[in-house]
Amino acid sequence: MPRIRRTAAIGAAVLAMTAVAAGCSSSTPKDGAGPADHVTITYMLPSSWANVPGFQDNVHAWEKQTGNTVTLTPVPDANYDSLVQARLAAKSGIDIFAGQDTAKDKAAIMHPGTGPWLERLDPGIRKAITSPDGKVWGTPSADGLHASGVIYNKDVFAKAGVTTPPTTLADVQSALQKVKNAGVTPLYLSGKDGWTLLQHRNSVNASFVGADQQLVSKLDANQIKWADVPGFNQQYQALADWVGKGLINDDALTATYESATAALANGKAGAIINGTWALAEITKANPSANLGFFLLPAADGPSTLGLGKPNLLKVATFSKAAVQAQDFLNFMIAQPQAQKFMAANPGVSAFTDVKAASPSGAVADLQKLVDQGGFVVPFDQQSAIPQPQDDIVAAYQELIGKRVDVTAFGELVQKAWQSAGAKATAAGF
Repeated sequence: MPRIRRTAAIGAAVLAMTAVAAGCSSSTPKDGAGPADHVTITYMLPSSWANVPGFQDNVHAWEKQTGNTVTLTPVPDANYDSLVQARLAAKSGIDIFAGQDTAKDKAAIMHPGTGPWLERLDPGIRKAITSPDGKVWGTPSADGLHASGVIYNKDVFAKAGVTTPPTTLADVQSALQKVKNAGVTPLYLSGKDGWTLLQHRNSVNASFVGADQQLVSKLDANQIKWADVPGFNQQYQALADWVGKGLINDDALTATYESATAALANGKAGAIINGTWALAEITKANPSANLGFFLLPAADGPSTLGLGKPNLLKVATFSKAAVQAQDFLNFMIAQPQAQKFMAANPGVSAFTDVKAASPSGAVADLQKLVDQGGFVVPFDQQSAIPQPQDDIVAAYQELIGKRVDVTAFGELVQKAWQSAGAKATAAGF
């Protein structure tokens, strides 16, 4: 679960009143029972998920209703996958976990999710999370769904004379130039964190997949080079042109995610390219920020929304409180609880009966795109090859640093892809 803090949505069932230190053993009795046959459920989660508004009341309500207890075990994000795998291998100390979506034998470590929530899912989301075997391996969280694209400050754009979102790459460049002419940094890139640059990749890849539904399988089988994907060179040439024309911040290679979100929130920047999870950070920096969201235009043809699948929370197969753990997960996404969470964290829900009451401009923009349909699962969530993120980040840094041109950038990306495919022993590499 790489870069889980930014690329994954916040997990459901996060807050509990009896948190234990990372890596500590569970307090669950050996037989899964406590006083009066009540149980303690241990939920292991990345530490960055542990402070989300709106969960405490729901957790309290389930504990009060059932007499059971939820124990939170937060662990450092970078170590999450390995620590979960260790607990699963030991078959102890964990009842609920996230991740492990690519496990070949899912039935060996997790129960499929069950509950009335299946019928409440958006049809496109339900299709996306259903495995070829017809099962949904986990229970979706109550979090808002996320997409990568352009998050912009509507007030900054309006003052620069840009009143409608750009719909072509040429329109984007024109809008950024107008923002620059108004004395504001047009596009704020934060290259120090690395993962932020991958959100541009996520944005352009969505339209690539939207234009060719077989593209993921072609790339996974090494049947096509990245530079030969229609629109690839145009997208990255556009980015290189924005850099060359001074339409980004001067410190793009050393700027941080936090500085980018603060600059956008306070009108010091016109736009960033990132996932919609960044809206919370931006709003935190300036609650009155007037934000919007639009898709990075395709080089040719319509743009496609890449809508991330909801996190699926799993119940361990060896859990002696599996029934209670599933009941807890079902409770947390039942309509009253999911709606309560959405009120505290406005977003776009995977459930058709849950809507943000007063969504911000950017959330409303995303909801409109979702309602239009035609979205795709992001490339990285479809590909069977572990993504060579670090190498691709390095290629981005070379391009933004003007040390390579688009042709050389494509060669760096292809080299990284070849290496990743070979390491995964994928057919065709």
